[in-house]
Amino acid sequence: MANSSEDRRIFPRAEVILIGSMDGSVDKRDCAVMDISLTGAKLELDEPLDDRKIDTIRFSQSSALNVSIAWNNGKSVGVNFTDDPHHIANTLEALLPESCFEPFDKKA
Repeated sequence: MANSSEDRRIFPRAEVILIGSMDGSVDKRDCAVMDISLTGAKLELDEPLDDRKIDTIRFSQSSALNVSIAWNNGKSVGVNFTDDPHHIANTLEALLPESCFEPFDKKA
């Protein structure tokens, strides 16, 4: 039996509904963040991303995180965070439950 993508994740994802602000080859615009982990997030957009790219995403008043697009299904987009893991953890600390940091804590 094949492992689910959840079984292969390094860090647990937290289901959330947050407003994020994207910047890149898209006009700076908001998106809904549906789930998030220390490695990436699932974004929901008002209109398809098409072949435009996203360079950074910011949550509320947090620091911007650099991202790369992992997958694109039109209005639903997965991004990977590309910054230093400690910067990502510090930026997301207030947004994620403690359980999302457990594997990180064991590796530190």
